[in-house]
Amino acid sequence: MHLSIIKNRKALIAGLLLLLTLSVFSHTTFAGQATEVHIGLKIEQITGINQKQKNFAAVAALRVNWTDPRLAFTPEPGETGHRTYTLPTLLKLLESKNIRWPAISYSNQQGRTAFESQVAQISRDGTVKYMERFTATFQAPDFNFRLFPLDHQKFFINVDSIFPEQDFVFRELPGFSGMGPALGVEEWIILEVRTEVTVQNHSGFDPGSRFTLIFEAERHLNYYIIRILIPVLLIITVSWFSFFLQDYAKRIDLAGANLLLFIAFNFTISNDMPRLGYITLIDTFMVSTFIVTGLVILANVMLRRLENHGKRDIARKLDVYAIIGYPLAYLIGAIVLSILF
Repeated sequence: MHLSIIKNRKALIAGLLLLLTLSVFSHTTFAGQATEVHIGLKIEQITGINQKQKNFAAVAALRVNWTDPRLAFTPEPGETGHRTYTLPTLLKLLESKNIRWPAISYSNQQGRTAFESQVAQISRDGTVKYMERFTATFQAPDFNFRLFPLDHQKFFINVDSIFPEQDFVFRELPGFSGMGPALGVEEWIILEVRTEVTVQNHSGFDPGSRFTLIFEAERHLNYYIIRILIPVLLIITVSWFSFFLQDYAKRIDLAGANLLLFIAFNFTISNDMPRLGYITLIDTFMVSTFIVTGLVILANVMLRRLENHGKRDIARKLDVYAIIGYPLAYLIGAIVLSILF
């Protein structure tokens, strides 16, 4: 009786050790080795770029592929070699098998995501191909407007792994990431598109994988040339022509009207820009026109006073210097701007 109890205890202990060994082996096989996750992101359309809020909205498609042998299956008679799931049904399947999936988040996303489709396909060998199409707004914190409107801007979307690198490691999905053929953004010219995979400590867990789609763009200059530069140059030219008038009072009136026009242009430009803590190229240009126009008004007032005090000949001599100095001042200003910016 006593020997039987001892044998049973030994058998029980041996069974427990076997289960523990299998558990450790299972954990090492599936959890100890990080699963490679292939990710691709394509921007199909840019629906808007908000310079004031430093963000952009886009319609994009995400592909996430990975393989887990625990999801392998034997097709039923007449069944194809893959099964299709919506995201809720896929999550239920993974939960029933106690399988962790490579959940992701967009770290620079603002607001909610509007999903159009979220579909997964599982092959007989356990390969999962997940695809989602969505619309979302993303922050673009690297905007720098110092050279506006000749600026060159950087946009990006970060796709972060919720779980640490020990569980899932991101790899780029070949041939998928990039930009669609019809982006719908007229103001910008896309210069370069690239992707990178890094490791970031972006959550409360251990450092995890990050996949980033980056694209750089510059502005179409036609709008700024036609709507701003040419009208301002015409106003400057008309202001110079006014120096050939003999009536100093009319000159003062014309210079004052031009100053108001420059102020109106400045407000038009500033409506599309955030309240920056630095001076942009267009700001410097507009401020220069304010200063030169103000000096023109001051010079005409002084010449008018000389004329009223019977010193018309002196006023005419000084007028010659004003005619030469006006375009020279803008030429010097253009050279200084090219050096500074």
